[in-house]
Amino acid sequence: MSSEPSSEEFFIGWQGKAPPQTGRFLRGRIVLILVATLVLGAILAASQGTIGRAWFQFGDVREFHGLLVREPVPMLLTESPDPESGESVYLLVSPFKYGYPAEEAERFHLQPVTIQGTLIYNEESGGAMIEAVETVPREGAEAVNPLSVVAERKVTLEGEIVDSKCWLGVMNPGSMKPHRACAINCIRGGIPPVLLVDRRDLFVMVGTDGEAINESILPLVALPVSMEGTVVDYGPLKVIKVDPDAIQLVGEGSEDDS
Repeated sequence: MSSEPSSEEFFIGWQGKAPPQTGRFLRGRIVLILVATLVLGAILAASQGTIGRAWFQFGDVREFHGLLVREPVPMLLTESPDPESGESVYLLVSPFKYGYPAEEAERFHLQPVTIQGTLIYNEESGGAMIEAVETVPREGAEAVNPLSVVAERKVTLEGEIVDSKCWLGVMNPGSMKPHRACAINCIRGGIPPVLLVDRRDLFVMVGTDGEAINESILPLVALPVSMEGTVVDYGPLKVIKVDPDAIQLVGEGSEDDS
């Protein structure tokens, strides 16, 4: 008795080419997988936080002219905004993980100077800094303080303590736990610590009498914190005077500490 041959395809693995129906099926599934992978990748990329627009003009040493002020932290005040950063008040630091030398801040306090250094600035939160390599007096310039100081006001703020140098541009992003060890070393070396609120507002942190509190806040760096203090505006620069012993961990930070 004869039988009709089967119309179903039979795939043999060692053959160089799959049967037509099997080939069409596999091609369709591969295309679907590729499209799904691309769509998933786009969704994941869109859901990630973007790196802030921060700049460190490494290797571009230039001159900055202005008035050097020693306190509450060393800074340079200029009469007109910088065309690149839009800032007119610059925090001052030294190369690597070191703050500006205290003896130079004392020597040039309220004096017109020229600083050779590198610009660092952050477009996300605002704020600028100069990594100074040399400071010299500016002969013939008048020692006028252009900085307006706004009256103190009491505030309660929540945010993250970061080192100002990395956040403003030397590291990008210069915040959160992955950056904690670096931030601690920078603050220990004299870089001004700042409270970063909502990744938009910066407050330079000093003690209640304007003293440095770098060593006192090291255990709190890169953790969510809450603090009560007094804010003073030095032109566009905001400074918060706070008792480091009164700073509280919040949220995940309080759980990690326990």
